[in-house]
Formats: sequence, C-alpha cells, structure tokens
Amino acid sequence: MLPDWAPNLHPLVVHFPIALLFLAVGFDLVTWLLRRPMALVRVTAVLYALGALSALVAFLTGRAAADSLDLPTAVIPAVTTHADWAERTVWFFGIFALIRLALAWWRRPLARAAWLQGLLLLLGAGGLWLLYETGEHGAELVYAHGLGVAPVRTLQAERDSLAQVLQRQQAAAQFERLTEGGWRWTPGPGAEPILTDTFTVLDGTLSAITWASGPEGLRLTLSETPLLLVGPGTLSGTELRARLRLDSLAGSVRLVYHVQDPRNYDFLELSRDRVRQGRLEAGRVRIFDEAPLDASGWLDVRIVAHGTHFLGYVNGRLVTHGHGPAARPGPGGLYVEGPGVCWLQTLLMQPVQ
Repeated sequence: MLPDWAPNLHPLVVHFPIALLFLAVGFDLVTWLLRRPMALVRVTAVLYALGALSALVAFLTGRAAADSLDLPTAVIPAVTTHADWAERTVWFFGIFALIRLALAWWRRPLARAAWLQGLLLLLGAGGLWLLYETGEHGAELVYAHGLGVAPVRTLQAERDSLAQVLQRQQAAAQFERLTEGGWRWTPGPGAEPILTDTFTVLDGTLSAITWASGPEGLRLTLSETPLLLVGPGTLSGTELRARLRLDSLAGSVRLVYHVQDPRNYDFLELSRDRVRQGRLEAGRVRIFDEAPLDASGWLDVRIVAHGTHFLGYVNGRLVTHGHGPAARPGPGGLYVEGPGVCWLQTLLMQPVQ
C-alpha cells in the first residue's frame, strides 16, 4: 500500500491538517466579512471538523512512526517536543471543532452574534500557532536530523553495528567518565575493583552475589537477595544502555535511573518473558507500560527518559513507550534479583539534552 520511498504513513497524511485548518480560518474570515451567511458558517464548521480529524490521524500515525524506529539519542528530545505540540494541537482543534459544529446548527440568535463570531475567528487563528509549532518541530526532525530519510537510517545502523563490534573487542575492564555526568562501564578481566570502588550499593550487599569476569563480560551469580547499585553522576534526561544475557536467570534485572533512594526510582525491568517500564514510589510499583519479551540470547537494552516520555528498546526495537510525570534528577545503575545467572557486557549512562 505504501510507496517504496515512504518509511510509514505519517509523511503521506501530515499535510492534510495544515491545509484544512488554514483553509478553515480563511473561510472563517470571509464568513465574518460577509456578515455570516448560514451556508458559509456551516462549511467553515465542517472544515474545522475535517482539520481536527486529520490532525488526529497525523498524530496517531506520527506516534506509530516514532515507535517503529530505533531513534538516535540526540533526536529523542526533538521527537518528544514535536509529539507534545501535536497533542496540544489535536486537543485544541478537536474541542474547537465540536463547538463550531454545535453553533453552526444551533438556531438561537446568540449563535449568529457578530461579537461571538469575531471571538471564534480570533480563537481559530490563534490555534494556528499550535499548528505552526507542531510543524516547525516536525520539519526540524527531517531537515536538521534526517529522521525517516533512508540514507541516514542506513548509516545509523552501520555506525551502531561497528560500535558494538569495537566494544566486544575491548576485553579488558574499563570505566570511562563521559561529559555532563555520563559514564560507560565495560566489564572484563579486572572488573571487580571497578565494581566495588566506582559504584555505590544502595540496597543489599555485594557479598550476596558471586561474580567472575572474562572476555565475554561479567558473570553474576545471584541469590534471592536483591542488589541495587548506582554509578556516579546525576541526570535528568537520561539514556541507559546495557548488553545483557538472562537465559539462566529466574529473577529479574532492572535498568534504574532518576534514583532518589532504594524506594524511589524509575526503571525498565526485564525477566525471561516480560519487560516492564515503570516507577517505584515509596516502595510501591507503578507500571507505565509493559510487553512480552523473548529473553533468549544477548539483549541490547536501551531506555531513554525525556520529560514525560519513557521509551524502552530491546535489540533495536521499541517495546515500551510509557508516560508519567517528569522525575527529579538522579543517578542510574542496575538492580538485580535472582536466583540464577546474569551476564553483563556493557553498561552506559549519558544525558539526553
């Protein structure tokens, strides 16, 4: 159904709300200048309704398009900002269109009052500012970031593949501090001193687990006693990446971020058959989104938190997209609970601006 060049339906429908809503405001102005003939009043109301409906379709297809891509970290703030403006636009014109339709078929004199029609014209024109902001941020995604452009997607995939190969070749344990509070940990031979000296244990004890490091990473043999440890730095917008293997784990692993204390943090939780995204508040779990998971083999796991958006990826595919109140800044790290064995090959935390 889609043309070969189109990555999804969104670019085919995104211009309809722009055309229809600008046309509706134009008809609104003409209707007001011609002293509000009934036929034009109703045509204008229908145009607003069609514009609002097409804006909803564009919003839903855009959200589906974003969820189908393994978005580069640098692009995610622009994507979430675009989505937030689009949602505001849909709500505004959806409510406004319902009001216009009701007034167009309401036979009371008030519905034809010049002052009311003038006010509605100003509101409709003001709503175009929301549409402009949505379109401006959408254009930024294409022309500044190349999102959805085939050559860019190909280069991104090649870059990520080369980065993974390089990480696997670097067998020795490394801990690297990145800019603006980020860090990267590559377990390998000699990982134990880094684990004990660099990370902070907030819950449990390292003596509850046994570990062995080698060229394949860090092998953690876990008990049923949970362990929560965090790295240095405090971030607000956060990306956490990990390469894990959970085949022999009967418990679960959480990538944790925005950590305030052992009873308050955000997380992406993985077990052998499920992935859950949520928040621990005063020790109570609140789930934002969840999905089935096939945890066989190595898993490249990624969580991106920006504002009220929380996106979880496994092996380059978006599996959870939750929404919740923006959290306070905090460090990030790992929560593990057995019994069983978990392998860890890389763990990275960096800011999302």
